[in-house]
Amino acid sequence: MNHMNNYRIIDVSQWMDDFLFCGDQKFVVVGPFNRVSGKNPEFVYDFEMCSQSGTHIQGPHYFLEFGNRIEDYPLSSFEGSALLIDLEKRGVDTTRNELVSKLGTDSVSNEILVLRTGNMEEIIASGSIDPTKRPGLSLEAAAYLAKDCGVKMIAIDSIGVESRTTENYEVNKFLCKKKVLLLEGLINLKEVRSRRFFLEAFPLKIRGVEGTPCRAIIKELLR
Repeated sequence: MNHMNNYRIIDVSQWMDDFLFCGDQKFVVVGPFNRVSGKNPEFVYDFEMCSQSGTHIQGPHYFLEFGNRIEDYPLSSFEGSALLIDLEKRGVDTTRNELVSKLGTDSVSNEILVLRTGNMEEIIASGSIDPTKRPGLSLEAAAYLAKDCGVKMIAIDSIGVESRTTENYEVNKFLCKKKVLLLEGLINLKEVRSRRFFLEAFPLKIRGVEGTPCRAIIKELLR
């Protein structure tokens, strides 16, 4: 995608305090504080949060003790050409064959696949997760993306890529082993008109963690 072309920016990030996953640290803003001397007070704030707060990018260390941390990836990993497909199925897996049909002849080799479901807006509106409405991929579908297609990142407007409640998160763990980045908690994908666009989702520069919140945006060419 040529950045010199005219494009519109679509913010696909949720507010940091829009949703709290059960057990995670609540996102808290404390302040303002003035910590400088003189007659011109400053207004600064302290944050408390989880690495999975808000829209976030995560790598293999999420489920693998010795998996890559987020700083192990070059910056180029967090942006690139992206392809959008819609997942209609809820509470059950989107299968490999269904995914193949949705991709058609489009390649996502070393690119980003964005799964549009509308589920994150539903979760934020209700404040809870309904397992019967969770979209996601089967293990075979995930394997197809990682091994056959060579996708570098999977993004979804839901809390994860598992379509149902699971004790072991087999799909997520498999993608961690294959070093596929996951971008979770997207919103506002309904505003995207094109099948292809440019996506950016840069993590915070923090060492030693599996991932961080990010400001994910889509750059869509004006037609």
